[in-house]
Amino acid sequence: MSDDASDGWTRAAMVVGGVARRGDEILLVHEHTLGGEGPDQWVLPGGRLEPGELLDAAVRREVEEETGLVVRSVGSLAFGTQHYAPGRDQPLLFLAFNVDLGEVTEDSFTPDDPDDLIIEARFVPLREAIDLVLSAGVFPGSQSTADFLRQEPGDGPTFSLWDLNRYGDGPLVRLPDDHPPAGSARQPDGSDQAFPPHP
Repeated sequence: MSDDASDGWTRAAMVVGGVARRGDEILLVHEHTLGGEGPDQWVLPGGRLEPGELLDAAVRREVEEETGLVVRSVGSLAFGTQHYAPGRDQPLLFLAFNVDLGEVTEDSFTPDDPDDLIIEARFVPLREAIDLVLSAGVFPGSQSTADFLRQEPGDGPTFSLWDLNRYGDGPLVRLPDDHPPAGSARQPDGSDQAFPPHP
């Protein structure tokens, strides 16, 4: 394959997010859209990888910047999505990973986002979280996140592929195609940790 692949799919912009649960609540951030291109939105904490940054380091950095909470460990893949949108020269690849947080108190939420986009961060009951995520109408990122939140915890990771140039009503492909995953992401000791913990 040539280094200057022109199909676009091989040059995806990489974005990561963190999935933190507390009982039947999920951690979300309320943010302005980058560049003011759209309405404010509720999303999982996350953002783009920096040059040379590893996935687990990016997840940790983004969650801590956007929420002020301490990430103890980054676990297995929760879900992923890739989408290609009209007017963009490259698709967006988003991977969300389960995270384990340190102690959370009400005054723990002190976002320190260098992009100054975060309005607030908080744990939200799942049913309300789905409505909030879909409220801005941002598509397909919000739809993929809402689909994930509707799953039972432990169902295994899903991945969806969207091409809004060809089909705008839903993903072209969704894996594992609504079948249970063939294997578990859990480690032999029963933990959900895919990356080694940071000191």
